[in-house]
Amino acid sequence: MPTFNNTVYGAGFVGSDDGAPSAGFGIDDVSTSSITVTGTVNKVGDTVQATGIFPAETASTTKTLYATQYDSSNMIQFTNDPANPTTRYVLSNTTLAPRQRVTFDGNNTPTDYAPVCFTTGTLIRTDRGEVAVEDLQVGDRAVTASGALRPVIWIGHRTLDGAGGSLPHDQQPVRIRAGAFGGGLPTRDLSLSPGHPVLVGADANGAGGHLVPVMCLVNGTTIAREPVSSVTYWHVELDAHDILLAEGLAAESYLDWGDRPFFTEGSDHALHNPDFVVPGLAARCRPVAVDGPVVEAERARLSGVFAHGLGEACAWDEAERFAWIAA
Repeated sequence: MPTFNNTVYGAGFVGSDDGAPSAGFGIDDVSTSSITVTGTVNKVGDTVQATGIFPAETASTTKTLYATQYDSSNMIQFTNDPANPTTRYVLSNTTLAPRQRVTFDGNNTPTDYAPVCFTTGTLIRTDRGEVAVEDLQVGDRAVTASGALRPVIWIGHRTLDGAGGSLPHDQQPVRIRAGAFGGGLPTRDLSLSPGHPVLVGADANGAGGHLVPVMCLVNGTTIAREPVSSVTYWHVELDAHDILLAEGLAAESYLDWGDRPFFTEGSDHALHNPDFVVPGLAARCRPVAVDGPVVEAERARLSGVFAHGLGEACAWDEAERFAWIAA
């Protein structure tokens, strides 16, 4: 049952081709910017809503896509119109290329596909709006937690592949559910590398607080390790170390402590715990906490946020409760 919860597919992860659904064809065009998808597929004909600049198009639109019987563990095929299909779309967990041939099974149960929760696709706040991290450019100005603007001077990424199985535990991303930190933050589900620090305890202006690696806040519910077969980790360096806003949540910008080779594809540099923060490293914009009172206080606060949300979800209006009892 593929579920798309504002799932963002970066440039190159959506392909299109003219024609009706089929078990195999060649991709004509691929997306050049991010496309966001929402909906659930249980059977052929189920719909999802997709928004963005589609392959071979130049303006952003929202389209209703219809699930076909064709999918695989790595990609799923949709059509623009089940009654009069003229275009088939492919959502893929890996990048596509024009003229690439794709194949699917046609077992009439489009439930083999599982969308990868990319760290690719994370929206970073900039002076030109929310921008997917893979679409950022050097020179863009990021909005920091304090509201200041800082230029992006370097963007690095690295894809880790489990070679057919799940990634090792220490490489698995940590998924933060939307609203886990309270106040609607993050605004959408956010996946970070396990050692990526988030800002806790800051004031309303984004000042003060501590940086805490997100793996120190894992609670198994709203913040949890996510077994995946592959993931792409991105980092964004500013002109000075600061706090970015990723899906609205305050998270650390890149600070070079000798691990830059990790973000060069094909590097032999081994880093078993992706961008794990070194507590004593100089030049950080905030102090770091990996345990102790700061971390325990934040864990308790997050538990309270979860409990409050659960209580609201389970709350019954009195009239509804008595109507249910009477029934």
